[in-house]
Amino acid sequence: MTFLELCQRLRQEVGAAGTGPAAVTGQHGEYARLIGWIQQAWMEIQTRRTDWRFSWAEGEVELESGYRDYALPDDFARFIPGTIYLDDRQLTLLPYSEFRRRFRKAAPERPRHITVTPGDVMRLGGALTFDGMPSEDETLSFEYFRKPQVLSANGDTPRLPEEHHMAIVYRAMTQYGLYENAPEVIQQGASNEARLMNEIERSQLPAVVLPGGLA
Repeated sequence: MTFLELCQRLRQEVGAAGTGPAAVTGQHGEYARLIGWIQQAWMEIQTRRTDWRFSWAEGEVELESGYRDYALPDDFARFIPGTIYLDDRQLTLLPYSEFRRRFRKAAPERPRHITVTPGDVMRLGGALTFDGMPSEDETLSFEYFRKPQVLSANGDTPRLPEEHHMAIVYRAMTQYGLYENAPEVIQQGASNEARLMNEIERSQLPAVVLPGGLA
């Protein structure tokens, strides 16, 4: 479902008046609250964990000779260690404090380590920095987790697989129920959300590997 369809489904589930909203912008009163609750519900689901599969992505950066610092993808949240390669050579990801202590100046050899600098007023998300100078025509490839997605336009679609989209609606229902003092809506939303969240956690979180095994 799109953002608009999620809002319309929420209106339908709680029995609010009308047939809208017709759009997610320019709304007032109850429709504005329904839209806000869908946005809030999706944000809360995403921020429950930092390792959802639906937040996974791949990235590539084309490098230039003589430059150590490069911009990160706009939706970058954090690297997945062990997935960072300069062409076919794996790089080691270091915390910024350790990287700064060891590599205040660029090392003469080819890059072997990488870090993410802290953000600042000009570069809120920070930047990626190498310990050495890359060569021309090298490519950095990596896997990463994305920042939480913000729904803002009618056609925006949550990254969550569509079969789980109703979890967003059910979570938003609890906010509606609290606002309207409707315990039956709160109960229905909470119970249905819990059921769907169990399914989401089974399919969208890394498998748990237990130490050891059967002899």
